[in-house]
Amino acid sequence: MAATVTVRAKLTSKIGFYIGDVCYEMTDEDYYADWSNNFEDFEGEHELRGHKFAIGGTAYGDGEYEDQYGHRYGVDSGTIGILPYELCKDKNISELDRYGRFVRATSATFTAEDGEFDIKLNTQQSYHISTNDYEEDEEDDYYDDEDYDYYDDSDEEDED
Repeated sequence: MAATVTVRAKLTSKIGFYIGDVCYEMTDEDYYADWSNNFEDFEGEHELRGHKFAIGGTAYGDGEYEDQYGHRYGVDSGTIGILPYELCKDKNISELDRYGRFVRATSATFTAEDGEFDIKLNTQQSYHISTNDYEEDEEDDYYDDEDYDYYDDSDEEDED
């Protein structure tokens, strides 16, 4: 859930940036490095191997959120961030677009506040991701149903 932390960061890259949940694009070694403080004070601007990146909390934690263009961002860490290409484990741009979005630019400003994310690039492109309008999938509702018996296997055929 989004904390009351406001994150503002100015970042640079020689190639571009990955926008999305950074857990997908950081190597495990980088993701669990000292910058995360065991995931305390996770939101904010951080630096790793000479490159700055930033992370902000979503309003509803994990899920799938959209920007103003309808591009979807999968979230599994309850956060959305911006990561310079130099820190991305995947160097294939189509892979970078799989759970987030790759944008070509040499500088970016990132603002995250109350589950709202604004990214402005030096190319005059900008992205807005609101995580305050999250709607559960019908499948999510199905498993939240009090009458649903998780252990009922009567629909399964008996094997002899």
